[in-house]
Amino acid sequence: MTTFSKNPHAEARKKLNFKIFHLRLNETLEEKFKHKRFSERFAMANAAFIGMSVIAQFASLTTAFTMLSYLFVGINLIARVACAAALVLMIEAIKRESTNDVMKGAFQYKEIEKFPALLAVITVCASIYISVEGAKILPSFFIADAVETSAILKSSDAINSDFAARIADKEAERNQYRKNRLWQGRLSSKDSKVIKEYNEDIKALQGQKDEALRALNEANQRTKAAVSATYQTEVERVTKERQELGKQLVITAVTFEVLFLLSLCFSWWYHTECRKEKEKGETTEVSTQSVEKEQKGTTEVHRGTTEVHPETTEVTGSPRQQKKPSFIDYEEVNETTEVTEKTIEVEKVKKEFTRICPACATPFVHNSANHKYCSRSCMVKARKKRLKEDK
Repeated sequence: MTTFSKNPHAEARKKLNFKIFHLRLNETLEEKFKHKRFSERFAMANAAFIGMSVIAQFASLTTAFTMLSYLFVGINLIARVACAAALVLMIEAIKRESTNDVMKGAFQYKEIEKFPALLAVITVCASIYISVEGAKILPSFFIADAVETSAILKSSDAINSDFAARIADKEAERNQYRKNRLWQGRLSSKDSKVIKEYNEDIKALQGQKDEALRALNEANQRTKAAVSATYQTEVERVTKERQELGKQLVITAVTFEVLFLLSLCFSWWYHTECRKEKEKGETTEVSTQSVEKEQKGTTEVHRGTTEVHPETTEVTGSPRQQKKPSFIDYEEVNETTEVTEKTIEVEKVKKEFTRICPACATPFVHNSANHKYCSRSCMVKARKKRLKEDK
């Protein structure tokens, strides 16, 4: 029976995780510290700013169209939309072209012309004003108006019909009593009192009817006042919400205009730096080609110094050791073992690299005496190759 002091599967997992961690770490380090040109480093930022400028101009178009569409209220809807859209597009086109020309003059020619600058300022200010006014109008489309509801009033028909029936009954009883108690066209004093009581009851019913109608009218007035107060509260709420939303939209419109100008500035700055980088690369390439041509002709010397006279004085002793490339300037001086009476001047050649990587054969400039590979990836590959050969 085999016993283990440690779990072999756990040890294998630890080793595997260790290898995976270092492999991913090396890949991450190579990716993070990889040299990138300026155009590559800020390419995503430039694309983001371009997209931001498109969104900002689209927002400006929306608010400006809302504002300008109110200038053509009296005409047909289709003509109104067409006129507002055409006017907005013309303003935005002039704004973009004028600001673009100002940016080009500032970044490329280092000089801003007066007329394009004045036109850009006017169009940008007009666009901001139209956008702000349109932002103030937009809340009326987003938040609906307060709905005024009519008050539900109680009708007086029920009261009128009820009391009318009761009064009619009393009058009928009175008339019937008078008819029955009338003798020779006259009533006795006792019957007169009864008739008087009937009249008082009818009058009381009439007063009750008036009181009920007055109470009903007051209730209806209170209902109307409550509905009116509710409507006024709703109007104030809608007005307040529209004002708050209008302020937010105004700030947003101004922010989008500023972002549009900032996006143009960044885009021109990015392309200016890319142009400088491109010109620098072309200059470096031309200088490299010229250096290669000079290296091919390093044996040539200036006129008047190529001839060696017979009276050349030979120098005894061991020849002078050739100068090694320096880390500061990387210059190499071609020296000869013989010195004539006239000093032979040799041009110094700027070296573009000092060593060649044994792994990928890429020329590079070494940083120290032990600097052998051009990058860490080449060093790792060479180390793995040696380990495989040793196994």
